[in-house]
Amino acid sequence: MAAPVYRKAILVSRKESPRGYVHLVIREEQIARTASPGQFVMVRGWHTGDPILPRPFDIVLADPLKGVFRICIKVEGKGTRLLSALKKGSTLYVTGPLGKSITEFDTAGTALLVRGAGSAAVVFLAETLTKLKKPVYTVLSASTKSRLVCRALLEEFSNDLFIATDDGTEGYHGNGTDILDRLIQEGKVDTVYTCGSHRFARHLKALDLAGKVKGFLFLEGNMGCGMGDCHGCAVKKEGKEGYFLVCMDGPVFRSRDVVVE
Repeated sequence: MAAPVYRKAILVSRKESPRGYVHLVIREEQIARTASPGQFVMVRGWHTGDPILPRPFDIVLADPLKGVFRICIKVEGKGTRLLSALKKGSTLYVTGPLGKSITEFDTAGTALLVRGAGSAAVVFLAETLTKLKKPVYTVLSASTKSRLVCRALLEEFSNDLFIATDDGTEGYHGNGTDILDRLIQEGKVDTVYTCGSHRFARHLKALDLAGKVKGFLFLEGNMGCGMGDCHGCAVKKEGKEGYFLVCMDGPVFRSRDVVVE
């Protein structure tokens, strides 16, 4: 397989929200023009050999007219610390858009069940569904109020935004799956996407297998290349021999098709 082509990009803006998460707006016209919901980019913003590998990020939003796209970084290791510390005008190197885009939007109503950094993965989808005038119901979950990610964006692109916190500091005091179950019982949604929680993924897969909804998982993996070479992001197929590669076959999968640990 051919080596990925990294293009030079410029950091347009940086914003920390909430603490431990940094939003970067990056100017790279080709990615901004061709990106679709569900796709991701590989990014590096350092000029040394350490770290060796770039880092994968979901495309939060893309603006083809301005030639920019947004990513959300959860700061937790050396690579993400280096990226989060970049200043406006800094040079980055990016490749993408990568992965398969979401192309099926024929739904009576869609629920987005998300938590933590996984919240960033569904914003582009929510925007697209809103433009298509499809109902969107978002269940945004976190351990506490101060850890809610992409709240303003998801509120903008949702018919209803439901908050669930583990400690009850805002919204529903409990599991976001309780809210999802209510939406399904009320007949508001027939399609559900989830990201950011293994617990959510297991719950959605059970609903999908029971025929209650069509369930889709945004999966993350230990991607070294984003191009299918390293196989670091392999996930087991459900009921079949072999593996999917998150970077090539996903990152969005029908929940019933993959093994959820």
